[in-house]
Amino acid sequence: MKVVLHCSDSIFGNAALITKWHVLPVPQGRGWSAIGYHYVILNGWLTSVLHNAYFDGHLETGRALNDDNFISIEEWGAHATGYNSHVGICLIGKSGQFTDKQKHTTAALVRRLKDQFGTVEVLQHSDLDPKKPYCAGLPHSFINLLNKEL
Repeated sequence: MKVVLHCSDSIFGNAALITKWHVLPVPQGRGWSAIGYHYVILNGWLTSVLHNAYFDGHLETGRALNDDNFISIEEWGAHATGYNSHVGICLIGKSGQFTDKQKHTTAALVRRLKDQFGTVEVLQHSDLDPKKPYCAGLPHSFINLLNKEL
Protein backbone atom coordinates (compact mmCIF):
# COMPACT_ATOMS: atom_id res chain seq x y z
CA MET A 1 0.00 0.00 0.00
CA LYS A 2 1.22 3.49 -0.83
CA VAL A 3 0.86 6.73 1.10
CA VAL A 4 0.85 9.80 -1.14
CA LEU A 5 1.81 13.13 0.44
CA HIS A 6 0.45 16.40 -0.92
CA CYS A 7 0.63 20.09 -0.06
CA SER A 8 -2.44 22.32 -0.08
CA ASP A 9 -0.48 25.06 -1.90
CA SER A 10 -2.18 27.53 0.44
CA ILE A 11 -0.80 29.20 3.55
CA PHE A 12 -3.92 28.35 5.59
CA GLY A 13 -6.76 25.87 5.66
CA ASN A 14 -8.29 22.73 7.09
CA ALA A 15 -10.29 19.72 5.92
CA ALA A 16 -13.54 21.72 5.78
CA LEU A 17 -12.02 24.36 3.50
CA ILE A 18 -10.41 21.78 1.22
CA THR A 19 -13.75 19.96 1.04
CA LYS A 20 -15.32 23.21 -0.13
CA TRP A 21 -12.61 23.64 -2.79
CA HIS A 22 -13.11 20.06 -4.00
CA VAL A 23 -16.93 20.00 -3.92
CA LEU A 24 -17.76 23.37 -5.47
CA PRO A 25 -18.77 23.04 -9.13
CA VAL A 26 -16.28 23.82 -11.88
CA PRO A 27 -14.89 26.48 -12.44
CA GLN A 28 -14.94 27.58 -8.76
CA GLY A 29 -13.93 24.10 -7.55
CA ARG A 30 -13.42 20.59 -8.86
CA GLY A 31 -17.02 19.35 -8.73
CA TRP A 32 -16.16 16.21 -6.73
CA SER A 33 -18.52 14.51 -4.27
CA ALA A 34 -16.20 14.94 -1.27
CA ILE A 35 -12.69 15.94 -0.20
CA GLY A 36 -10.05 14.02 -2.14
CA TYR A 37 -7.65 13.32 0.76
CA HIS A 38 -7.98 10.85 3.60
CA TYR A 39 -6.13 13.06 6.08
CA VAL A 40 -5.23 16.74 6.43
CA ILE A 41 -2.44 17.99 8.71
CA LEU A 42 -2.84 21.61 9.79
CA ASN A 43 -0.12 24.26 10.21
CA GLY A 44 -1.93 26.47 12.72
CA TRP A 45 -3.11 29.04 10.15
CA LEU A 46 -6.90 28.82 10.21
CA THR A 47 -7.37 31.82 7.90
CA SER A 48 -4.92 34.14 6.18
CA VAL A 49 -4.83 36.35 9.30
CA LEU A 50 -5.79 33.97 12.14
CA HIS A 51 -3.13 31.71 13.65
CA ASN A 52 -3.68 29.34 16.57
CA ALA A 53 -0.56 27.41 17.60
CA TYR A 54 -2.75 24.72 19.17
CA PHE A 55 -3.72 23.57 15.66
CA ASP A 56 -0.14 23.31 14.36
CA GLY A 57 0.27 19.59 13.58
CA HIS A 58 -3.41 18.86 14.23
CA LEU A 59 -4.68 15.86 12.26
CA GLU A 60 -8.10 15.97 10.60
CA THR A 61 -9.97 13.25 8.76
CA GLY A 62 -10.99 13.75 5.14
CA ARG A 63 -12.39 10.69 3.38
CA ALA A 64 -12.94 8.09 6.04
CA LEU A 65 -11.08 4.79 6.23
CA ASN A 66 -12.39 1.90 8.30
CA ASP A 67 -10.09 -0.11 10.59
CA ASP A 68 -9.43 -3.17 8.42
CA ASN A 69 -6.22 -3.73 6.48
CA PHE A 70 -7.36 -2.89 2.96
CA ILE A 71 -8.98 0.05 1.19
CA SER A 72 -12.28 -0.85 -0.43
CA ILE A 73 -13.59 1.07 -3.42
CA GLU A 74 -15.95 2.99 -1.11
CA GLU A 75 -12.88 4.36 0.70
CA TRP A 76 -10.90 5.44 -2.36
CA GLY A 77 -9.72 9.04 -2.45
CA ALA A 78 -9.41 11.54 -5.28
CA HIS A 79 -5.88 12.85 -4.88
CA ALA A 80 -3.52 11.32 -7.47
CA THR A 81 -4.63 9.88 -10.79
CA GLY A 82 -3.95 6.15 -10.84
CA TYR A 83 -3.23 6.07 -7.08
CA ASN A 84 -6.60 6.90 -5.55
CA SER A 85 -6.86 3.40 -4.08
CA HIS A 86 -4.01 4.40 -1.76
CA VAL A 87 -3.98 6.80 1.20
CA GLY A 88 -3.76 10.52 0.44
CA ILE A 89 -2.42 12.93 3.07
CA CYS A 90 -2.44 16.71 2.56
CA LEU A 91 -0.23 19.03 4.59
CA ILE A 92 -1.51 22.59 4.75
CA GLY A 93 1.15 24.91 3.33
CA LYS A 94 3.13 25.83 0.28
CA SER A 95 5.52 23.28 -1.22
CA GLY A 96 8.16 22.32 1.33
CA GLN A 97 7.06 24.96 3.86
CA PHE A 98 5.87 22.77 6.72
CA THR A 99 6.32 23.04 10.45
CA ASP A 100 8.18 20.58 12.64
CA LYS A 101 4.86 19.65 14.26
CA GLN A 102 3.38 18.83 10.85
CA LYS A 103 6.36 16.58 10.08
CA HIS A 104 6.04 14.89 13.48
CA THR A 105 2.32 14.24 12.88
CA THR A 106 3.09 12.92 9.39
CA ALA A 107 5.60 10.43 10.82
CA ALA A 108 3.17 9.35 13.56
CA LEU A 109 0.35 8.89 11.03
CA VAL A 110 2.56 6.85 8.69
CA ARG A 111 3.53 4.60 11.63
CA ARG A 112 -0.18 4.15 12.44
CA LEU A 113 -0.96 3.33 8.80
CA LYS A 114 1.84 0.75 8.82
CA ASP A 115 0.25 -0.85 11.87
CA GLN A 116 -3.09 -0.97 10.04
CA PHE A 117 -1.99 -1.95 6.53
CA GLY A 118 1.36 -3.67 7.03
CA THR A 119 3.95 -2.65 4.46
CA VAL A 120 3.59 0.91 3.18
CA GLU A 121 5.61 3.02 0.78
CA VAL A 122 5.61 6.80 1.23
CA LEU A 123 5.67 8.89 -1.96
CA GLN A 124 5.04 12.51 -2.81
CA HIS A 125 2.53 13.58 -5.44
CA SER A 126 5.48 14.86 -7.47
CA ASP A 127 6.83 11.29 -7.68
CA LEU A 128 3.65 10.24 -9.49
CA ASP A 129 2.64 13.22 -11.61
CA PRO A 130 5.12 15.25 -13.69
CA LYS A 131 2.54 18.06 -13.82
CA LYS A 132 2.95 18.46 -10.02
CA PRO A 133 6.75 18.82 -9.67
CA TYR A 134 6.61 20.59 -6.30
CA CYS A 135 3.87 18.65 -4.48
CA ALA A 136 4.47 18.10 -1.54
CA GLY A 137 8.02 19.43 -1.58
CA LEU A 138 9.32 17.55 1.44
CA PRO A 139 13.04 16.77 1.47
CA HIS A 140 13.87 13.34 0.08
CA SER A 141 15.82 12.68 3.28
CA PHE A 142 12.54 12.97 5.24
CA ILE A 143 10.71 10.64 2.84
CA ASN A 144 13.60 8.16 3.01
CA LEU A 145 13.49 8.32 6.81
CA LEU A 146 9.75 7.58 6.79
CA ASN A 147 10.31 4.62 4.49
CA LYS A 148 13.27 3.28 6.51
CA GLU A 149 11.39 3.50 9.81
CA LEU A 150 8.67 1.42 8.24
